[in-house]
Amino acid sequence: MGRKPDATYEEYSIFTVAVPTDDHRWLATSEVQRPGADGIETFQEFGGPCYGATCEEALQAVMADTRHKIDEVLARPC
Repeated sequence: MGRKPDATYEEYSIFTVAVPTDDHRWLATSEVQRPGADGIETFQEFGGPCYGATCEEALQAVMADTRHKIDEVLARPC
């Protein structure tokens, strides 16, 4: 069974996860996948960790962080 990405940005599929913390906040991280020469490339712990007072706040923060990091990668291709 395959996973469905939470969003797609440029050619990257973005997957997020959020978990509650002991101090009643939320922590979110992301991983991304993109097509590569040898198949799908996966970059774990790509975005975050980002914290929020709610799950939605943490997910919005990690999505913004992930998009920013993708922009940086695209600006400096190897």
